[in-house]
Amino acid sequence: MRRQTFQMSRVLKVAAISITGMFLGFLLHESIHVYRHGHLVPLGLHADVYLKTRNDILGVDGTAKIYEARLTNYGILPTTIVVCDYLVSGAPETGLNYAVERWDRQSGKWTFVPEWDFYGSRLFCRPVFEVTEEHVAQRRLWPGQSMRVGGGIPGQMGGFHIGDDGRFTVFLRADGKRGNALSTSTFHVDQQPRNRGVSVPVPR
Repeated sequence: MRRQTFQMSRVLKVAAISITGMFLGFLLHESIHVYRHGHLVPLGLHADVYLKTRNDILGVDGTAKIYEARLTNYGILPTTIVVCDYLVSGAPETGLNYAVERWDRQSGKWTFVPEWDFYGSRLFCRPVFEVTEEHVAQRRLWPGQSMRVGGGIPGQMGGFHIGDDGRFTVFLRADGKRGNALSTSTFHVDQQPRNRGVSVPVPR
């Protein structure tokens, strides 16, 4: 009897330590995410914008800001999404169906930015540039796994004016429907091309 009680007490202690460790790990993860992105991350799929800078971007004077989005599974179970598998110059790649949007203050709505749509929505899984052998497929995104959504450079590609806000919206079923979509938080644009109307594809 005493032995059974000791074993049960030991199991409860291990369980309590495990739960506490998981809770502390969750708090640490949320704190890091708030520090990097300014918001809490929910359980499940979540899309974020990452800012990078480079000093050698064609058409941009000085330091260019590059906005990239990634889709990550922060849940505890795998999630299935629809992707496009294709070849670029013979190398395998995978793309997501997404759109870049700009906030229109006059209408109070998000509007599509065609200057950033080289691979995302209208040209999703279609022949473009050196892309070949496109086919739509289902892909399982495991807990902690992430995929690049897309990216752009306002100071090179256009589509935005200084002071605009933008976001990436990912269509998880590759159907263009907002009922199956996730949007990132907004990014604030403070660069625009010197010569408007000139669009250059962002390197993949």
